[in-house]
Amino acid sequence: MLGRSLLACAALSALLVACGSDGSDGGSATDPSAPAMSADEVADGELSPAEIAKKLEEKPWEVVSNKGETYVPNVFYADASQNEQIMPYAIGGHVMIDRLIYPTLGNPNLYVKKDATEEFVSVLRIEDAALDAIGGLEAEALAGSSLKRVTLPNDAKTGIAFFLVKRAGREQAESKVAISSGTGTDAIRVYPNDVLMNAEPADMPAVLKKRHTLRFVFKQGAMQRVPAGLYDLRMEVRKDNKLVTVGSQPVYEYQYNAVRVFDDAEDEHSVINITDTQVSVGDLYNNKTKDKLDELVYFLNTTNDPAVLNASFITFNGDLHNGGSPGTLRQRPVATTYQNEAKAIVDLLKYLPIPIFLTTGNHDGYVATGHVPSAVKAVDTLVIESLKEVIKDNAPNPWPNFDQSAFESYLAKTAASDKLGGEHRDIFTGGFARNAKAEAEGFAGWKEVPRADRNYILYDGFYQWQKTYGPLFYSHKFGKSAYVSLNSYELRQHRRSGWGMYTVNYGGSMNDVQMDWLDRELLRAKQDNSDVIILAHHDPRGGHKGKDFGYYFEQLEYRSVFQSAVNYLVGKVWNPLVCTLPDWALSTEQTESCAHDGLQEWMRPDAEFDCDWDQRGADFTCDPAKGEPFSSGVELLKRLASSPQVRTVLLGHTHYNSLEVIQEGDELIPGKFPVDAASTQKFATLEVLNPVRGYSQAQTTNGASEDYDNHAVPMNPIADSVKSFGKQYDKSVAGWSRHTASGKLGPRELVFFRLVSASDLANQTYSGGKSSMGFTVLTLETKSDKRGVTLPQINRAKFFANIGQSRFDVVGEIEINRAEAIGAHDPKNPVEKLFDW
Repeated sequence: MLGRSLLACAALSALLVACGSDGSDGGSATDPSAPAMSADEVADGELSPAEIAKKLEEKPWEVVSNKGETYVPNVFYADASQNEQIMPYAIGGHVMIDRLIYPTLGNPNLYVKKDATEEFVSVLRIEDAALDAIGGLEAEALAGSSLKRVTLPNDAKTGIAFFLVKRAGREQAESKVAISSGTGTDAIRVYPNDVLMNAEPADMPAVLKKRHTLRFVFKQGAMQRVPAGLYDLRMEVRKDNKLVTVGSQPVYEYQYNAVRVFDDAEDEHSVINITDTQVSVGDLYNNKTKDKLDELVYFLNTTNDPAVLNASFITFNGDLHNGGSPGTLRQRPVATTYQNEAKAIVDLLKYLPIPIFLTTGNHDGYVATGHVPSAVKAVDTLVIESLKEVIKDNAPNPWPNFDQSAFESYLAKTAASDKLGGEHRDIFTGGFARNAKAEAEGFAGWKEVPRADRNYILYDGFYQWQKTYGPLFYSHKFGKSAYVSLNSYELRQHRRSGWGMYTVNYGGSMNDVQMDWLDRELLRAKQDNSDVIILAHHDPRGGHKGKDFGYYFEQLEYRSVFQSAVNYLVGKVWNPLVCTLPDWALSTEQTESCAHDGLQEWMRPDAEFDCDWDQRGADFTCDPAKGEPFSSGVELLKRLASSPQVRTVLLGHTHYNSLEVIQEGDELIPGKFPVDAASTQKFATLEVLNPVRGYSQAQTTNGASEDYDNHAVPMNPIADSVKSFGKQYDKSVAGWSRHTASGKLGPRELVFFRLVSASDLANQTYSGGKSSMGFTVLTLETKSDKRGVTLPQINRAKFFANIGQSRFDVVGEIEINRAEAIGAHDPKNPVEKLFDW
């Protein structure tokens, strides 16, 4: 059965429709007003209506809206047990996301009052102690659903109270005591029509059962007296008008800009797109990043430009954080980087005039296990600073029962085994290894890794994200458009490890669990004929700087930041030897930015773990004899190519604007990877453009060394790796046409649209040398052309460039011709005409 009584009530010979209602069942995951799917279209996907219904069942760890949006793909994402690290992530002593997991600052809710099927939903992860304080809950089975209906006290004085708070009354949202609502306040209390609880099956791990997942459903009647506008959301557990306490802490939570209420909304709409703010609070980058976001927020609040004023919400393509700055290598600023950046970011984003949907990038997810580069340690020793002191000064921390001596033993053990990035564990975040195939049987696909077998984590940027902004991937709909936000930096923790912003693996990746979720998102879009917009940071076609599509970078072992680089970065004295390439490398322009060259687009499979569990050996690593590895770049492209609903991919990462329109029959990536001598040398050079990667490559071959000797980096092992990748690549694309498919919808295009950085890190100029840094307004409108597409799509874009002091130039506005092929550098390309590369 479908999670929210999502029963497929199809006549097998005709149509697949949803049969949820506005009544007691809590809704359906398919829009009942949407065009039904014909039997021919069902056959195209080789799935029967019953099979589709089964595939779209809401899983116990998901929350899917009555319109098919995945509000939360993993309800445990903010649980303390799934975010264990040594450094705190609270901002000013306040953990931004704990019990109130949806909606949030980075994953808000859009509510349209005129739509009778609309629901505002809020989701809590809440423990029995808080519920018992107000009398506990009673749950009863819900017919035709895995959910249960919950009865809770819910009067003016006692119960779980929700308030929509106007921005003018923000101090009420932040209040540490119970608040009032109604006349004379800026708070509106809303009462739910229904309270539903996610299933807690017998095989659900005990650590995840410590809290219940409750969704509070507010339908049209409950929301009618709420005026259109942008609201903070506040949740209180109260008894007799006083906040309940658990462990001496009052139970309340608030989220800034979490709900936007519309009186009505058209299918045609516009959005503001921002990307690569890379906010840093460290030396060198503060004025290039944080200050530029400040200027952007001010402009959005004060401009009279109608394109900005008419935007419904903001989309974001990754790299909200920077995870440090070029000169941030000392232990204290590195250990507290994400927490300090998050405070600065929240203090700015909460003043946005419209809600923002955030997408992750690589700078948002760097990890450190606590291995301090020896050169950094030497510098800090001179001022009597140590990581031990930093940790002590930041207590208490989120790592349960943290013991410094046990942590130091872990550091000694991993140093001795040359695992500075951590022991190799099949963990992306949290405490579980997960597998999509096994998850078909429920929690059988969740394998808990005991804390004693996991790595100590000093910090993980994704933990800061989950405790501050929301989940790492999700979807939302507006009108007939479905926005699917991917986490394209889904590397395992030990592959995201480094020190500050210095690591070795910057490119994209997705695991099989997220890919399976995407399959279901695309299937849902097919049911209601939504136009799908994919938001991601990295380009699954791979390559480097928009070239060499099909090349995926090797996932390397992090082996610290070498002496010369530390001397340069800490001393801020440019040493050209830092960026000198190996003797065999092809000539390329190298500047001091080489030390943080992160323009790898996509990574190769992790040979140890990127395979199904039934392809694993006794040590739980992949057995090559049992099958090929999971190549996420190719797998994502297969889905984009074969799904006619997907016509737009919005990307970040490269810090420039570029537009490509790929038509049916155009090649996405090559059918065969070149392994001739010249190509191999070129790709081997790309592997060592970043000297931190070169240092890792050298140590893999030559053993440990304190400094990087570019002359000692051998080409042959890297070239052999490139050739080996070529064979694996050829197998991964074998039998696939590698171009877009149209299905029953007629000719079909696929737009790849990269957007420029909002920070002063743009790799593009306009008007004779002005930086193109800024943002873009994207307009979704219907267009009459030979394609015959009747849905609104992104067909216009207006570019704004930051010229300083919160002023922005309008660089120009373009129309996107989706009916013909357009290359990134074609003379007819409208983006090419506006900007210089």
